[in-house]
Amino acid sequence: MDDLRHLMAAYFHQDWSAEYDGSWQAAVADYARRSPDRVPGLLADITRLLEQSETDDDVASTLDGMGNYRSPGDSPTAHVDWLREIHAQARALM
Repeated sequence: MDDLRHLMAAYFHQDWSAEYDGSWQAAVADYARRSPDRVPGLLADITRLLEQSETDDDVASTLDGMGNYRSPGDSPTAHVDWLREIHAQARALM
């Protein structure tokens, strides 16, 4: 899951909110602009993670382990929903 790890570590690091004015969409757009060759792998990584994870907590733990510092909210499916949104945006930016 190198491409998803790259997105989390390089774009959703500790200072991501200041760098992207709090817009996760801007971070994903920057990733797609700077690393267009990684977008297909990112899409595959997201799909794989969603298929392999049983709970939102599993997804959260994996993303946090990859360097993610963004909290998508407190709903029971917040991380899964966020990954689906990232997938949709990245696919649209291809």
